[in-house]
Amino acid sequence: MSERENLLRDFVERIQGGEDLEKLKKHYMSALGVINPAEISLYKEEWVKEGVSEKDIQVLIDMNFNFFRESVKNQKPIVQKGHPVFTLMAEHSLLLEYVNELASLITSMVKGERETKPEFLERIRQLIGFFEESETHYQREENALFPLIEKHGLTGPPSAMWTEHQEIHSLEKTLFEMKAKSNDELAKNLDKLHATSINLANMLASHFNKENSILFPASMRLLSKEEWDTVTQDFDDIGYCSYSVKPFRRGEPASPEKPTISENEIAFGSGKLSMGVLEAIFNHLPIDITFVDAHDRVQFFSESPDRIFVRSRAVIGRSVQLCHPKKSVHIVEEILNDFRSGNRDAAEFWINLGEKTIYIRYFAVRDVTGEYLGCLEVSQNITEILKITGEKRLLE
Repeated sequence: MSERENLLRDFVERIQGGEDLEKLKKHYMSALGVINPAEISLYKEEWVKEGVSEKDIQVLIDMNFNFFRESVKNQKPIVQKGHPVFTLMAEHSLLLEYVNELASLITSMVKGERETKPEFLERIRQLIGFFEESETHYQREENALFPLIEKHGLTGPPSAMWTEHQEIHSLEKTLFEMKAKSNDELAKNLDKLHATSINLANMLASHFNKENSILFPASMRLLSKEEWDTVTQDFDDIGYCSYSVKPFRRGEPASPEKPTISENEIAFGSGKLSMGVLEAIFNHLPIDITFVDAHDRVQFFSESPDRIFVRSRAVIGRSVQLCHPKKSVHIVEEILNDFRSGNRDAAEFWINLGEKTIYIRYFAVRDVTGEYLGCLEVSQNITEILKITGEKRLLE
């Protein structure tokens, strides 16, 4: 038996002996510090076989959860308001409050201390809604912060946190499914909601503590001011929760980067590509695209192997009106005029070609000042897409 298990077992026995819980809690925090709640679950079955009551084990689990909750809640931001890390830590604190309220509310209803009134069920839905919003929290970490940390050679912690994100999403999925049910169905599934909310509370407390105590301080040591500006810009692009404290950039907002061309390579704000790779990408798209300039002249089309509509190089420079039957030219002109005037930014159609269903979309293309540059036509064969049901995971 390990030293940690001995300590945990000792606490259970002292709980059974009726010792003062507050004194036990102080000793517990000092002796064990932060542990994963799942660690207790590893020994639970063995303890029960040895005669330990589940009630006493639950006291230890609750003590552990309360310790996690308080430790995360009492953690002070390591940066000032306006920094991306402040945003993430503030969200941690709020999400922990929301999950604690959710667990407490459901517990009181399961125990019969509170009736399953519509207003309580509605609050449950509202709290679950906060976790639906939190998807952007994890997306910002995974797509804006983690990649830059990894560029500095620190790959283990981001990978571990991403794995835990997936575990969190798995628990949250059960809550989201419950949220969509009627009040009667929701009331019938309170036991399931109760178990899920408790598990989520424990998992979030453990996960947030790791990020606040290890990952974020490491990121502060590694990333430069310029890299944090990049993180902030990416945060803005990905989006926030309704309860987020948004970060801000140093000085004036950065102007959008203009593409530059050098040595057969184009550098965009979001990356750079060689001419050959860029052309190959266009020609491998599972869609057909055609670009018509501001003067309604065809200037470009992709050459994917399974084109839907015939395009020839002779069409380059041709008026787009001449590329359509006379009976539909007025519709094309109406769309282009609306794009030019700013009355709309997109138009869509779908037609049947034999046994194929073709989805056609037009998009107004504008520069950063809003000036109209032309129209992008996107055509896609969605016949097989319309047959999709259920889910297919990447590894399948």
